[in-house]
Amino acid sequence: MTEAEGKREFYRKAMEALIAAGYKVFDGETDIPGKGSHHMRKPDYIAVKAGAIVIGEIKSPKEPPTTASWRQVQPNDSEQMKTVRLGVARREAIGQLPKEIGGHEIIILGQIPDYIKRIGETYDLPRGVDPRGKIVAGYTMPDQEAEKAKQALTNCGAEIKEIVRTGNGSTTYIFILRD
Repeated sequence: MTEAEGKREFYRKAMEALIAAGYKVFDGETDIPGKGSHHMRKPDYIAVKAGAIVIGEIKSPKEPPTTASWRQVQPNDSEQMKTVRLGVARREAIGQLPKEIGGHEIIILGQIPDYIKRIGETYDLPRGVDPRGKIVAGYTMPDQEAEKAKQALTNCGAEIKEIVRTGNGSTTYIFILRD
C-alpha cells in the first residue's frame, strides 16, 4: 500500500467512525468545494449533529506530530498560524514542550482555528448545513496519538465535548477552545 493509499484508508475509517457516532459527514475533498485563490485552505471534513457544526482535521499515521514541516512557516500561513508554528518550535527548542505534543498544539491552536475563520472565504459550508449551528472543532488522529493529543488539548485550554472512538484505529476529539 502506498503512503497516499494508507492516508486515504485512514481518512475513510475516521469518517466512518463519525458516521457511527451519529454525525452527517461532508468530505473535504469531495463535498466542500474551495473558492478563491486559497481554495485549498479548507477542513478535511465537516460533521454535523444536533445543531453542532464540527470543522475537522485528520492526521493519519503517515503524518506524525513530530514532522519537521509542521514547524516551518508556509507562504500562505495566516499570522495566527505563523505565530503558533513559531511559538511551538521555540518552546520545543528550549525543552518546554515535547515534539510529540507540540505538533498536536499546532493543529489545535493554528490549523483548525484558521479553517474556522475561513468559512465563507476559502470554502462555504455544504448545502443543507444550517449556518446558525454552533461551530466546534474536531481533531482526528490514530488511537496511538490520542493521549498525546489529549495532553495538547489540555495545554491549549480546550474543552472536550465528545470523544469518538469506535475501535477502528481512529480517535476524534470534538472540542471548543476557551478564550
